[in-house]
Parts: sequence; C-alpha cells; structure tokens
Amino acid sequence: MSTAKPAGSANVPRARKRPFTPAVDQVNRVVFVLLGLVCLGGGLVALLAGRGVFGDDVTDRPGLTAANRAFAADHAWFWPVVGAATALVVVLALAWLWLQRSTGELTGLDVVDDTFGRVRVNARAFTGAVESELAATSGARQIRARLLGKEKHPLLRVVVTMEPNISVSRLRADIEQVVLPHARGALSRADLATEVQLVPSSGHGARVH
Repeated sequence: MSTAKPAGSANVPRARKRPFTPAVDQVNRVVFVLLGLVCLGGGLVALLAGRGVFGDDVTDRPGLTAANRAFAADHAWFWPVVGAATALVVVLALAWLWLQRSTGELTGLDVVDDTFGRVRVNARAFTGAVESELAATSGARQIRARLLGKEKHPLLRVVVTMEPNISVSRLRADIEQVVLPHARGALSRADLATEVQLVPSSGHGARVH
C-alpha cells in the first residue's frame, strides 16, 4: 500500500498511517468487541460458579426458582417492560443492519470554478475516467477506483492488479506522476489524498522487480 502525494504542491496531505476504514466498519468493530467481552465475562462467571469458586450454595442453586417464576405473575409491569426492551433490541438491530449499507463511498464532489461557479462532479463518472486512464497504463491488468471519505476530505482509493513481470517501481511512477495529477486536476483539488494498492497477479513469480 502506498499513499501518493502530488509533487510540488503547497497543500500536500499528510501520509496516512493506516488505510481508510469506513465509519460503519469502525462501529462494527466496537460492537463486536463489546459483545465478545460480555459473552466472555458471562461464560467465565458461569464456569467459575459451576466449579464451586463462589461456594456450594451458588453451585447448587437452580437457575430459575419458584420465587423467580412467581415474580412475573405478581408484578403487572413485568411483561410490558420485557416487551418494550425486546422492541428496543429489534429497533437497534434493524438500525445496525441499515448501517451496513454504508460503504463510505461518495456520490459526488462539488468543484468550484471561476466561470460556472459550483459544479457537481459525479463520483462514478470520475472514478470511471480514472479507471480508463489507468487501463491504458502499461502493466495494469485490473483496476478498481473508489472515492471515499467526506466531501471536505475525500480519498481516492485505487487498487491495481499488475501484469506478470512488470516493474512495480515503473508502474507506481506512472500512476503517481501521470494519472493521479490528472485526477486532482479534474477535481481542482491539489491536496486530494490517495491510496494506491498494487496487487500481484497469479502469474507473478517469487521475485518482484
């Protein structure tokens, strides 16, 4: 993975320490870590209780006693509260599923032009043009370009599968010195951050040139 920067630009973006991660992926990681910790903690408590760590009274105590079963019948608010809690869990689960639709991709960017004012550039058309130019680059076999992040701080991510026996340094130079400057110029953003990933094809040998 390489983070390309425009040469000679006064607004050169800082190199990213790690690849861009959509916000939904970050939320998923936090949620799954928390769920994992809760499940791990509950499993450890149950295991220790079964081994008698908390005393024989806890080990021999049934999970559901007669007093527990009578609690719901003695309190009219119990089942409505259970129903409300269940509904809340369902709503949160649906909201989480809805968030999975988000990939972090932008639909377009506003470009300021002195003559026409504010012009909207379609992201698919832009990335399609980037892919077309990359396809004409010697050594590039399969190309995938995406526009990610936020409109104020967009990120162009490019994944290129290389032809066998191609020089990695030459291909990278062609991308960084020709294709990416054209992309930044099309958006009038000299500080457009980019991530370029060069993927060896199945025909590559054990040696990289």
